[in-house]
Amino acid sequence: MELKAGGKSPFLLRDVLLEEAAGSEREDPELLDASRGAANWQQPLVLAAWHALGLYSAQAASRRSHDPHVALSLAPGESHLSAFDEFASRCEGAPGGLAEGCRFLQRGWDLLARTVLRGWSREEIAFRFAEAAAGRAYPEPPTLDFVQPIMARYLAPLLFGGDADLAAQFEVIACEGATTGIAQVATTLARNGLISPGDRVAMWWPTYEPLRDLVECQLGCEVVPIHRDPEAGWAAEAEDLERLIDPGVRMAVTVSPGNPVPVTTDPGSLDALQRAAEAHPDLLTLADYVYMQFLDSPVETEIARLPRNTIGVYSVSKDFGLAGMRLGVVLMHAESVAQAALWRLEGEERAAADGWYCRRAMEPAQMGLTERIIADSRGVSFTHMSGLSTPLQALICLCALYDLMEPDSHRYFQWVRGELAERIEALYRGLGIETPRWTQGPSSRYSTIIDLTDVARARGGMELAEALRSHAPWDFMTHLAREWQVILTPGESFGAGEWTVRACFPSVDAAQARELGQRVARAVQQFAGS
Repeated sequence: MELKAGGKSPFLLRDVLLEEAAGSEREDPELLDASRGAANWQQPLVLAAWHALGLYSAQAASRRSHDPHVALSLAPGESHLSAFDEFASRCEGAPGGLAEGCRFLQRGWDLLARTVLRGWSREEIAFRFAEAAAGRAYPEPPTLDFVQPIMARYLAPLLFGGDADLAAQFEVIACEGATTGIAQVATTLARNGLISPGDRVAMWWPTYEPLRDLVECQLGCEVVPIHRDPEAGWAAEAEDLERLIDPGVRMAVTVSPGNPVPVTTDPGSLDALQRAAEAHPDLLTLADYVYMQFLDSPVETEIARLPRNTIGVYSVSKDFGLAGMRLGVVLMHAESVAQAALWRLEGEERAAADGWYCRRAMEPAQMGLTERIIADSRGVSFTHMSGLSTPLQALICLCALYDLMEPDSHRYFQWVRGELAERIEALYRGLGIETPRWTQGPSSRYSTIIDLTDVARARGGMELAEALRSHAPWDFMTHLAREWQVILTPGESFGAGEWTVRACFPSVDAAQARELGQRVARAVQQFAGS
């Protein structure tokens, strides 16, 4: 295989497929890459506000220095509110939405002072946001103290059925994306003896591949698959749900809405989790809700049904087309069963758990689980570097403020939901097969699993489907990349069937999605018929 620049050969599956596409002799079709979920849209007002905040922070710091090459740190005693108002007036008429971003900040700080951050003055709020955007200091506390109330208000209707009081009971840890948040939590659970190699972990199948690797390869746990039936809208199979009652199942991992199957945790699964938690109160659920904003309407969740038994993760990156920003939070109830399990450790187990933090805390035995998760985010000893950078924490809050404040915010999210629905419909029209019924239910429509044998049957009946199965699936994937310039992900790696592929819709528009479906259908016919 030809080496890439720098002398390295591709080793990730996607890299190999991109290499195949790059080596193609065909020059006519554009590359259609639906292998990842980075969106081809963004919300411009949020970005304009964030950049306006950064520019103000830079100018405010420069004013305090007599040397044009040096900017001094912001001072809390200064009148940042009036200084920002002056900055905003100078931005009127500036291109690129800068003036609109300034007005967004002014209205946002007013809203926070009146509602979410009662007791904080607008002056204090303006200073704290400006200081965070400057990125001058290590986060103190690691998750800035205005993040929790803002995110709790944003997530209350999405995850907690609108119960703001319940949402407020959750501690919030800012982290670099939802998957990173789950990895941080899992690492700390393992480090503190709350999950051990050989323990059984339930996972709804198919599931997001990195989570499977985390459980099997990094934690050394045994996966208990809860298979979902595609003919029943991907609801979990009843006999598999009975496995949850096994006391050997120490943890469950859910993604709702899922990836690659973009449906929410079905009511039967929620009921089974509740029965299992009642029988085994220490049962913990790690729940990833990263696609929840893309549902047509909110649904009941694990974290609302079982708040003390569930640690949730969320990412506003996906909501606002900011995948490269990695904006996530971990949500853990103040009375979590995981925290209670830590306090119950005794003897050598407790000494081993506390021993990890003996050089970071005067009394490591008093460190709660959230403090340990934060410490572990940078390898235990680097607590002053823990968590998410302060400019990105400010951006998380601006994303939440957009939804809390903008009367037209529903128009943005409605556009996104409608666009994803149009894209998934276009894909299946291109494939020449019926759009799955689950797309009309509680679904994010963010991705899908395509059964290539269904495509083959639609193109050439059972004979073509059997001919397809006589080949190796990976050979088809490389053929699809090289000859048809289409990059998809093997579904088998997510726990789906051998002849399935995953397609993500954020990175392709409706016309491209239809073209992608047509190419896949023609590629199946060509490959199986050769």
